[in-house]
Amino acid sequence: MIFSRFSTLRKNFAFFLAGLATTIGIGLITPTPVGAVPWTQLLFNGVQLLQLSNVSAKQKVELGREIDQQVRSNYRISTNEKVTRIGQRVAAASDCAEYPFHFSVVQDKSINAFSTTGGYVYVHTGLLNAVDNEDQLAAVLGHEIGHICNNDLINKLRQAQLAQGAASLAGLDRSTVASAAYKLAVDLPNSRDAEYKADDKGLRYIERAGYNPNAMPAFLSKLVSQRSTPTFLSDHPGAKERISILQRKIAAGQ
Repeated sequence: MIFSRFSTLRKNFAFFLAGLATTIGIGLITPTPVGAVPWTQLLFNGVQLLQLSNVSAKQKVELGREIDQQVRSNYRISTNEKVTRIGQRVAAASDCAEYPFHFSVVQDKSINAFSTTGGYVYVHTGLLNAVDNEDQLAAVLGHEIGHICNNDLINKLRQAQLAQGAASLAGLDRSTVASAAYKLAVDLPNSRDAEYKADDKGLRYIERAGYNPNAMPAFLSKLVSQRSTPTFLSDHPGAKERISILQRKIAAGQ
């Protein structure tokens, strides 16, 4: 089972990386003075593969900022006072409140939300129109904050590196790494395990922040009942099982 999942990841990422190379090209790192080596060069140095599990909060914020530039080049982005207010309230109750969280609205009618790393969270206008109340919006934001606190994008980068072989990602410059991370964050769905863990943390965060925890399974149930599958469910798999797990945790007071 583990080998099968690894093979699937390798195959999917091979297609992804080929498309990425076609779109943006493969950049070479230019020589830099001693002590000023870009952190992305260190991350993708085959000898220092495990550094991906030891990225500092500052480095995650830096990567998140660079990915944000990619997001803004591909979407119309705005801010929303309510989204920011709710998001900051939930973020303050999270396990990674040290990040300078940013909550942005993507002008897109699809029902979706995503996050990257270092405190960057994005919500589509379609999702804002789909939630019934602030508690449900807090639930979505809590889930995305959970992904950030769990380092899910960094884990995706590490898995991609392992799937392709350490040497194949060596030599990528900062903008190319940010582009790869952007594609992984936006185009590659999270695993079910990552979704369960983000739900678990998100549930705790919204409870700490004073929101109704039942809003999380309630919103997922609303999406499941729709005729066409919303983007949020295809990007965040296992909805029915997640609803069941959430309901059991809430009933047990966990």
